Amino acid sequence: MRNLILLLLLFCLLPFTTKAQKIEFNGEFLLFREAKTKQPVLIINDSLVYKGNAMRRIAFKHTEYPAKLQEYKFFNIDTKTYLVHEGCGPVLEYRNDSIVRIDNSFLHRNQYRAVRFVYNKEIYFYGGYGLFTFKNILTKYDFQTREWLEVKTFSEVPMETSAGAFSYLINDDLYVFGGNTKDETKVEGAKQFDNTIWRLHLPTMQWSCQGKVSGISKLEYLSNRLICNNQEKTYFITDVFNVINPEKNTLEKFELKFYSLIFSNYFEGKNIICILSDDIKKTKYFAILPIITFKGKQLSTSTFITPLSNDHKIAFFLCSIIILLGLILLFIYRKKIQNKMKPFNGILYNQEKELFFYKSKPITVFDEQEKRLLLYLLEQNNQFVSLNNINQLFEHSYQPETISATVKRREQTVTRLLTKVSKITGIDEKELIVERKNSEDKRIKDLKILPNLLKME
Repeated sequence: MRNLILLLLLFCLLPFTTKAQKIEFNGEFLLFREAKTKQPVLIINDSLVYKGNAMRRIAFKHTEYPAKLQEYKFFNIDTKTYLVHEGCGPVLEYRNDSIVRIDNSFLHRNQYRAVRFVYNKEIYFYGGYGLFTFKNILTKYDFQTREWLEVKTFSEVPMETSAGAFSYLINDDLYVFGGNTKDETKVEGAKQFDNTIWRLHLPTMQWSCQGKVSGISKLEYLSNRLICNNQEKTYFITDVFNVINPEKNTLEKFELKFYSLIFSNYFEGKNIICILSDDIKKTKYFAILPIITFKGKQLSTSTFITPLSNDHKIAFFLCSIIILLGLILLFIYRKKIQNKMKPFNGILYNQEKELFFYKSKPITVFDEQEKRLLLYLLEQNNQFVSLNNINQLFEHSYQPETISATVKRREQTVTRLLTKVSKITGIDEKELIVERKNSEDKRIKDLKILPNLLKME
């Protein structure tokens, strides 16, 4: 009986201790590199975990996390491994063979197919697609607040939106090219981005046009293609095996010796760690393949980035200026049209009749002190005003009094005014006043009373 129990226990532990020759599976998965051990980790269907080149099965330990793990992308920073949702938002850490959520964010679902990279030990997302729009924003994860922040970037011309772009990082510079952008001729759908390559200098967050990418006919987003970077080169597959060498500014093309549907991959030494498709068995499997598995006979070597000529630079600059001026004029025009078409939904003061109106109806409930305050606010043209200046409206010139009496009269008047305006307009009293500290004397408050709600005709 004792021997039988031991055999049963050994049988139960066998999946965790044996070396798997080939992990075959169907369904969802996440493949990533653990930074601390430099070993591959494969999680299948959010339940089975395999680790190491031999793919030993280990226990699946985790805290709660949103969505499915197949929707996460991995980032290695020093000896730590982070998993970030592909649409931006949730951030998980893989530590001690466990998944722990570390963010205070939520599922953004706003930057799918973004350019993702690590710089100065921070995680960045650039561009992407979400909420029916393509993006040109740069966001980064703040490890202190555990939230995502938008990072301001600068460019001489408006940056086009894009998703699924190629990219590589060299020291302090991010290079971006290709991908998809919005097709304005269609309600839904996208068009291929042009072959312009842009550089973002990360210390200054300044964009600049580097020229045109040559030698690649298809720059659109290539799903299930081998696209990976090491420190010197970028590899990707079209109908041939392509190698970009940024330092030498070359694009080398080789015959494609081997091709399989590639679901996920990363580069380790001279090997590609990947998940491939077995077309015969209709399954997926884990594989470690030397780069020479894909790379055949060399076909050609060409210049990768062709700088803009002086004529092109001048034309590009003039076009940029024209586009920028056009956008500014369009914005001003639309603003004027909107202001004309949009009815004023506030309190209007008629100087001839010396009456206040709301929706063409005269307001008769304001007393003299409230009217005096309203006229003063109209003169300030929706600006912040100092409490000291407001106090002057309520001082009696014919008899001296304490400052506390004046302040009390001011507060009573403001309170009555806010209550009456709230009843007239239906706007909550809290929204009818904005406070801030005076820039010259922090002890004094500045007020904006009835913001954007007063107008004179």
